[in-house]
Amino acid sequence: MNKTVTCIVPFLNEKERIGGVLTQLLQVPSITQLICVDGASKDGGSEYVKKTFPTAELITLPQNIGKTGTVKAGLEKATGDYILLFDADLSSVKPNEVEAVLHEITINPSIDMVIFNRTTPRIITKLNRFDLIYSGERVMKKTDLVVAIHHATQFQLEIALNTYMMRNKKNIYYFDASHTNLAKSKKLGFLDGVKEDIKMFWQVCSFDPWNYFAQTLFFCRNKLPTSRLLA
Repeated sequence: MNKTVTCIVPFLNEKERIGGVLTQLLQVPSITQLICVDGASKDGGSEYVKKTFPTAELITLPQNIGKTGTVKAGLEKATGDYILLFDADLSSVKPNEVEAVLHEITINPSIDMVIFNRTTPRIITKLNRFDLIYSGERVMKKTDLVVAIHHATQFQLEIALNTYMMRNKKNIYYFDASHTNLAKSKKLGFLDGVKEDIKMFWQVCSFDPWNYFAQTLFFCRNKLPTSRLLA
């Protein structure tokens, strides 16, 4: 029986960038349902998505409840066996890379999650593995996702998923992707970007302080064989 994939794209004030991401995702054959969840944008993002991408299911929240709550709202409408989470502020997304990863995980039930390791020029991000640990692009079984984020809030989405996977000894792999995200300082300005980063860091650490540091050293060390995937 073929497994289905729902892609959930949470966004907040990403009207200028989300179009490029959705255009690429709509070219991925394995995505059977595309859900965009607007966390109360003020830039007309919902109207833009509704008009430009009518095949995408759109959920517009009345207020900003954080990324975790936004994803939970999308999960309520998701019908796929697997959930692909994808951020809206990316550039250089390649549909063939996304398709290769989705194909691999849906035919191999022993794989529990694959994380798209972003391309980033920031050295500090590479050294502390934030490009992998906090990557918003990952695919996993819906049953695991629902349980993993039950107690998470605000910015704790990725750390909650990682913690659940480690504690339950799940099989996790990473895939070196071509896409990159836009730093908060580039979107919000330097000071506001720093404030948001500090806020996120505090919430992440508070979820499980010990596991946060353990993830830097031990989390997700297995790589999917890209040569076979993209042959």
